[in-house]
Amino acid sequence: MTRKRSLGRPSFVAGVLIVLLFVVAAFGAPLIAPPVEQNMDAPDHIPRYGLGNQPTPPSAEHPLGLLSGQYDIFYGLIWGARAAFQAGILVVAGRIAIGLLFGLVAGYYGKWADAILMRLTDAFMAFPIMAAAMVMIVLFGRETEYVVRGFNYMMPSHEEQVIVVTLVAFGWMPYARLIRGNLLAEREREYVQAAHASGVWGWRIILRHLLPNSTQGLFVTAASDVGAVVVLIAAFTFVGLIHPSTQGMKAEWGHMLTAARNWIIGSPANAFEYWYTYIPVSAAIILFSIGWNLIGDSLRDVFDPRQA
Repeated sequence: MTRKRSLGRPSFVAGVLIVLLFVVAAFGAPLIAPPVEQNMDAPDHIPRYGLGNQPTPPSAEHPLGLLSGQYDIFYGLIWGARAAFQAGILVVAGRIAIGLLFGLVAGYYGKWADAILMRLTDAFMAFPIMAAAMVMIVLFGRETEYVVRGFNYMMPSHEEQVIVVTLVAFGWMPYARLIRGNLLAEREREYVQAAHASGVWGWRIILRHLLPNSTQGLFVTAASDVGAVVVLIAAFTFVGLIHPSTQGMKAEWGHMLTAARNWIIGSPANAFEYWYTYIPVSAAIILFSIGWNLIGDSLRDVFDPRQA
């Protein structure tokens, strides 16, 4: 009954509707914003309709206007949803995988394994993510960009790959601590002692008995993390850690915000003259994050066995 009430909470319904809106945009992108002839081989690049540097206001042909360079904003928003889901889910999945491994080993075996793994976790937590991204970019350098056509057109650039690896490598720690804490409580329960008495040990008891009962809070953290990752990637792009493609502008919200940076202050006559260059993109990023956060908060009640 508690789970049914949680699923009916306004916050959960609102979060699901917001995320579903982006899901529809991501999967329906070819229908909502069909690629034009110039970007048919690489639909993840925003088509441009001229060479002028001045943004163009919304019109019937371009509902949200054109960015500097005459890139269609509506097209970028719709196809950018795909990039957002791709990056967010990929990074969170990597974080969960590493966090589960470290947390399960530390929580079950304890002693020296717990001490070493938790000290390593503390070391990673002490390193700021922005500084980590800068260091990774410097260490691994920038490779010459190449264009991938056809089936693999969504292939991320080298810089994007480095940023994704950085977000995974320096973001798994909360999952490790969460699983480790849950496991420390679960391993002392009677069903675990009974499993030990029947001769079940090691990874068999971890995966079969402990892991299914040690995921309290995991879904909450993961759901909230998806939105946070998208915001971080947009921030990294905005500050210049991810450079724009030499083949045109990718349909990614961070690149679109970067293109709108010089137009945020408007003109002397009208401070909001170029609102269409940054408000729609900013709203998409904020809504994407809010939707996942609302779902994460509600899932705390839905999937926590102790609330059942």
